[in-house]
Amino acid sequence: MRVAVCEDEERFLVLAERLLAELCPKYFDDVMIDGYTDNIKMLMQHERKPYDIVVMDIQMPILDGFAAAERLSEMEHECKLIFFSSKEELVFQSFHYEPVYFVRKGSTERMRSELSRALKRIQEKYYKRIYLNLLDKNGMIEKISITEIESIQSDKNYLIYNTLSGKDYRQRKTMEEEENALKGYGFLRIHRAFMVNVNYVIQVRQNLSEVRLKSGNIFKVGQSYRRTVERYFMETEHRL
Repeated sequence: MRVAVCEDEERFLVLAERLLAELCPKYFDDVMIDGYTDNIKMLMQHERKPYDIVVMDIQMPILDGFAAAERLSEMEHECKLIFFSSKEELVFQSFHYEPVYFVRKGSTERMRSELSRALKRIQEKYYKRIYLNLLDKNGMIEKISITEIESIQSDKNYLIYNTLSGKDYRQRKTMEEEENALKGYGFLRIHRAFMVNVNYVIQVRQNLSEVRLKSGNIFKVGQSYRRTVERYFMETEHRL
């Protein structure tokens, strides 16, 4: 995930970069963040190597945020746009450019909270576009969004996909293959035979031996995976 942050005030640029470095790994894998004080330089780089997310101050010298957003919309590469500004009256003007979120400049805590909401919204929209072709119990192939998958279990030569609707699906595939395929999409391997969608984990047992999902299902955490679970949920302070 490539992220650009554009801000001409040094203190807000540093703060935005720090907050994005803290928050982005909670929602995306392999995050790279570039900072700019000049929108024109960002646009030139975006044309060479596109950004997935652009976080941009509206009031910028030479080329302001609205003008830069207009140019982004004309480019071949689509990106998600987050505006931030100290002038809340600009929020209505910003709607024309279809930003994901309008973050108000201010305290670190407020910016952290609003950036977190913006990134979560991007994650949800992005993942909804990813589908798997899975077999239902009647042998019919159905297209299922990965946001609907709560957990995945191995069963001999098949994987069983447990969904939020309560329906189960299957696919002939190994857990290792699916773990690699879903890397970066919010799935975490917690056992040799289990993988869970971290967005639906609501509890982790203190000794890291189990996780409880939104559906109420409880999964054992394999001994060799406990450090991975601890690193994800504790060290990154993932919000359950």
